[in-house]
Amino acid sequence: MNAKRQTLNGDDEWIEIVDLEVKSKIGVPEKERESFQKLLVCIRFQIEAGFRELHDRLDETIDYAAVATEAVRVAEENRARLLETLVSAIADTLMARFRIRHLEVELKKFILPNTRYVGVKSIRTRG
Repeated sequence: MNAKRQTLNGDDEWIEIVDLEVKSKIGVPEKERESFQKLLVCIRFQIEAGFRELHDRLDETIDYAAVATEAVRVAEENRARLLETLVSAIADTLMARFRIRHLEVELKKFILPNTRYVGVKSIRTRG
């Protein structure tokens, strides 16, 4: 039996940015939005080409630092009350700015007692 696995179109190849710290003035009560709160963002995406097709060329992939910078900017500038609104704004912005084929964005907020975090997730696919 051949254990070698064939990857077609990069379906099993992901780039991940895990627990990127961002700050946002978010929350339903007005008092909660008075100052920035720490949130964590996990961004997982697939590029248009498979990794083998990159031939070690940066211009064929997506700059991770630019993705992270854009997520930080959206979180800081957004004045959403709901996590659901903010995670959607981050996902929409990343899809519009970068050549991402498939995107998953998870946003974590540390608000409820006796929990590690509350999380929301948004998924986008191009095409």
